[in-house]
Order: sequence, then C-alpha cells, then structure tokens
Amino acid sequence: MSHSNENSNGHNQTTRSNGNADEFDDYFRDLDNEMDAGNDGFDDDFLDIYNLAPRDRLVYQAKKTVNQILGHFYALPIFHRIIIIILLSVVGLLGFILLIFHEKILNKLVSTSNELKESWSTTYILFFLIFLVSFPPLIGFSLISTVTGIIYGISFHGWSILASGAVVGSVCSFAVFKTFFHDRAERLVHMNSRFEAFASILQENNSYFILALLRLCPFPYSLTNGAVAAVYGVSVKNFAIANIITTPKLVIYLFVGSKIKNFSEAESAGTKLLDVFSIVLALAALVATAWILYFKTQKRFAQLQSQRQSGNHISIDPTFEI
Repeated sequence: MSHSNENSNGHNQTTRSNGNADEFDDYFRDLDNEMDAGNDGFDDDFLDIYNLAPRDRLVYQAKKTVNQILGHFYALPIFHRIIIIILLSVVGLLGFILLIFHEKILNKLVSTSNELKESWSTTYILFFLIFLVSFPPLIGFSLISTVTGIIYGISFHGWSILASGAVVGSVCSFAVFKTFFHDRAERLVHMNSRFEAFASILQENNSYFILALLRLCPFPYSLTNGAVAAVYGVSVKNFAIANIITTPKLVIYLFVGSKIKNFSEAESAGTKLLDVFSIVLALAALVATAWILYFKTQKRFAQLQSQRQSGNHISIDPTFEI
C-alpha cells in the first residue's frame, strides 16, 4: 500500500510537472506570437531599406504607401468604393475643364466677384451660407470662406462676415444638437475614432482652451459642431469663447481667395507663379499647424489614458506646451 501511494504521488508530481511545462510552453509560445505580431514586417522592411540608396528609399516608401492606400481602399464596402471612384472622376473632370478653359473661367470669376462686391445683398447671403453649413451633415465651409476672400480680399469686412457667421452658426448648431438631437450627436462622436479621443479629453477638461485646440484640428467643421454637443459638461459659453478665439485663422481663407483673384488679374508669368506659390504656402501652413496641434493633443490623450489605467488622478493642465 505504501508502494502504491508512492507510485500515486510520483504520478501526480509527474503530471504537475508536465502541466507546468505545458503552461510554460504555452506562455512562451503566446509571447513569441505577440512579438511576431508587433514586429510584423519590421525586420524585413528594415533590412530592405538599410541597403537602399536615399533615392531608392524614397521610391520604396512611395510604393509602400500606395500599396497601403490600395489595401485600405479594397477593404472598404463596394458601395463606398463606388462613391470614391465617382468623386475622384468628378474632381478629375473639373480639373480637366479648368485646365482647358482656365482663362475664361478666371476672367468670369473676376468680373462676377466685382459685381458681387458692389451688391448690398452679398454680405447677408454669405453670412447665411456660412451659418447654414455650420449644421451637420452639410459641408462647404472652406469653399464659401475662400469665395468670401475672392470677393472682399483680405479686409475687415470679409473677416467680419466669416467670423460672425462661423461663431453664430457654430453656437446655434451646438445648442440645437445639445438640446434636441443629443442621441444624434453621440453617433457623430463615434463616427471617428480620433474624435472619440478628443471627446475623452473634453470629458476630463472642457475649458475653452481645450475646445479651441479642437477647433484648430483637422476635423470636419459642421460635424465638430454637432459632435461636441454630446460631450457631457461642455457649456455653450465655453464653446462660444473657443470659436471666438479661433476666428483669426479665417484670415488664411481670405488670403487664399485674394491670391486666386490676383492670379486671374495678373498678366506676367512671374506674378502668377508668385500667387500660386503664396496659395500653396498658406494652405501648407494651415494644414501643418492643424496636424501639429492634432498630434500634440493626441500625445496628451495617450498620457491621460496611461494615468487612467494606473488609477492616478487625471487632470489636464491648460498650459501644456503645444
């Protein structure tokens, strides 16, 4: 009997040893899989790029980016792909028409803008259009703002139209969605994972400073107005102040519009080239500033997430560096 107990104990120990070995094997197997998944393609890409000349590296990265874009495109539902193809076709057609008839179009643009500038109703029409596109899902804020620049140039009158229309429209859109369409506003938040990140920041700190940063980031204008209404604690007052603070950026639209008009009026090739360069530079500055602010705020959001997971008290210092 003693011998039987010893055999039984030995068998149990062997079983436990095998079980522990299996657990360790499973653990390290999972660890290897996670490491492989996290570094998927990294070693191959690194070795490939390391042996390439600078020019070949640029070509390699360009091809890789194109393949990634195509991969995302083919991963979309067929209906979305059809819409994208139609939109690209329309843009290409408009670009072709502009290339062929650009002189006639620009001359007509100048004459029409001069007539609109002299009309007393233009101010009210532009204000109404800017107010209207503040409500989601309407689009066209950038286009209308640029048209305002074509008509009035860089002037206080043009800026006052944009600023008043944008502030009043944004606040009204925010108030309407907050009061009557709160469920719809929540759906707008969840339409974009990046906007969800900003919504989390606003839940921790909904000061006008953070809201102003949000207004400067590259999110659709009207959708932002409606989506912010879903964030608990954001007041109409702070939202209005944030919109007022960011009105100076509207001068960029006026600048681009004025340069488009100058381009159509200029006779020398040098002047036209300078106008085109100024437009590209202004747009690049606007986009770069928006994306820098976006990534800075995303970095801050990652810090908040880390603090939340560690159980520390979460707070946002409104003076953090941008």
